[in-house]
Amino acid sequence: MSTFARAIDRRCLLACIAISTFLVAWITLASGSFNLRSAVFLLVLPWVLLRTGGIVTAALRLPSFFALDFLLGVAVVSVGVMAWKIFVPFSLWVPLIILLIAVAGIPKLFPHHQRDPLSALGLLSVIASLAAATAWCQDLILPTSSVQGDIVFKPWKDFFFHATIVARSVGDQTLYQVGNFEWKGFPAIIYHYASYSLASCLAKVGHLPAYDTVVGFWAPFGSFVTGLASYALGRAIWGQGAGLAAFVATSLIPDGVMLTIAHPYYGYFWLQHIAPGGLYGVAIAGTALILIIQGMREGRRVWIVSGVVVGALVAFFKVHIFAAAFPLLFSFAILAWPPRKRLQWLVLGVCVAAGAALLTLANYLHVGPDVYFDFSGGAWYWKILANWARGTHVESWYQIFRTANPFPSHLAQAIGLLLVNALGIFALVAPLVWLLAVWCKTWQVSESISVATIAILLLMTFGLSGNAMLGNPDELIHRPFVWAYWLVGSLAAGRLFSMAAGRRPQPPIWAVAVGILALMIVPIWYGSGLDRAKWSGTGAFSSLRVDRGLVDCAHYIRGQLPTNAVAQDSRLDELLILGGLGERRSFAARPKLWMRASKAFRESPYQEQLRRLQSLQQATNLPDLQRSVHETGIRWYVVHPGDSYAWPTEFRDHPLFESNGYKVYDMQRCFDLRG
Repeated sequence: MSTFARAIDRRCLLACIAISTFLVAWITLASGSFNLRSAVFLLVLPWVLLRTGGIVTAALRLPSFFALDFLLGVAVVSVGVMAWKIFVPFSLWVPLIILLIAVAGIPKLFPHHQRDPLSALGLLSVIASLAAATAWCQDLILPTSSVQGDIVFKPWKDFFFHATIVARSVGDQTLYQVGNFEWKGFPAIIYHYASYSLASCLAKVGHLPAYDTVVGFWAPFGSFVTGLASYALGRAIWGQGAGLAAFVATSLIPDGVMLTIAHPYYGYFWLQHIAPGGLYGVAIAGTALILIIQGMREGRRVWIVSGVVVGALVAFFKVHIFAAAFPLLFSFAILAWPPRKRLQWLVLGVCVAAGAALLTLANYLHVGPDVYFDFSGGAWYWKILANWARGTHVESWYQIFRTANPFPSHLAQAIGLLLVNALGIFALVAPLVWLLAVWCKTWQVSESISVATIAILLLMTFGLSGNAMLGNPDELIHRPFVWAYWLVGSLAAGRLFSMAAGRRPQPPIWAVAVGILALMIVPIWYGSGLDRAKWSGTGAFSSLRVDRGLVDCAHYIRGQLPTNAVAQDSRLDELLILGGLGERRSFAARPKLWMRASKAFRESPYQEQLRRLQSLQQATNLPDLQRSVHETGIRWYVVHPGDSYAWPTEFRDHPLFESNGYKVYDMQRCFDLRG
């Protein structure tokens, strides 16, 4: 029976209603009020994503199911909206209207496409994924609290930056026309924008604050689709029971840090929920793997190619995940290409050599992040881990890596620690599954994928040098471990379930639901305070106590037109609080971070920009102030308590807004004064 020709099945309808209900509850709690416009958008969103994914699978003539169509819809819509914001200088309303027309009309062209009706276990996977996401994101869905006149922001500090990504996307300009949101006149950064697409659409339609949108929708929705992707992967390979087992393994089992066996820097749930782009990256990469596996099984080359294409899209969601996942996906696609012959190993070797040559050429021409595969990063990276382990329960395990040359004499110990760090309990479960498969002579492609994933993780951790990307120099060495944790955990759990279940009768659905409900205590317990890192020196990165006056000033600026005005914090907005809450571009912000993290910035004329800002701050008469305002283009200037300026008294003594010692000046008002 055609999915598009018939009415949507009852459980599918219930799943869409459940998704919308959770989404509306999340954003309502995060923003503190119910928003009818956002509720309507979120009511329609699951249907749109499901129909979009259905169009893709129909075009590919791929037998599908709810989770796969939904995940493909997330990938296609997110990349489409991102492309619009990069290339088309028109409102987001235009692509949203086009999308609605497309999902309403195009499915009629595929009357014979089939999607399996959503089963009771499938519906349970959707509801369980939503509940787990809610528990893991409890400090994001309820992001603030008041303490003695201040406001405590519980999420990790980077959420202010994430809010600026959404803020720059809701206007009519392209991202490149907006430019660098923190340094006026500087070019836009190359970034993985796709994961923010749906959040930007929500903020646009609902007129929601960008910060509320990223904490109340972007992060928990990413957590939900990652759980759904675990189920989809297990279901596609072994069946629905294995899919639920994969979901439980990666969403309801504590990671190594929570079990106190891993380095605090390797908290899977912590990292995924302070940098939620990784949640989207993992889910899309898992979706690509499903397509390749299906193509290998049925001998359909177009499905394999589609999997590679979806795998390439991961770069737009999280480049760290792409760096670890795409080599695996591309290699698997080559080996799975029908008809399968030994010659394909030669083709794979040629492709690997070509990739290494291209990487060398890119580094020589200084194109990209200057990543070198020269095994030079191991020593300094493990020394960093050793320093961060001080005062933790694993300190003694890392003392040896504080020496000048711990490698190669302690390489075996480092490999063992890495596997425990990156895989948690799956460092034990996965090898047991492999041994059992060898013993029973039932080795499957899933075991080979897990082994290859771990091999790539080892090569990246010990082979890469520091990167020159915006951010920490160890990001490409460290952050890809979340892909290994998710994939190895999903495959190990799903395979173990398939071995144990065999032809035994399945337990009743109520028993499965009760078991999952009992395991929900894990995210409920560990989700509280999840954003707080567990090693010394990180207390200033979450649960930030911000003066209410600064928050009030930011909210005041957000309510003023025009939306493309420039706002400047007198102390250079080092945490991007004004930018994230005020949603206006800065003339100059976070110079310390940019100087540390970006080579291109260090080589730019940023000092001239700071000189112009200093001239404005030191202006003592009206002509000098007017000249500086004209040069900088600053509209809103926020002065902190204790900051003193020698501006003309007729201007300085009349701020436009004031709260708790913080003052907002409309700098354009100086042109209305006469000296």
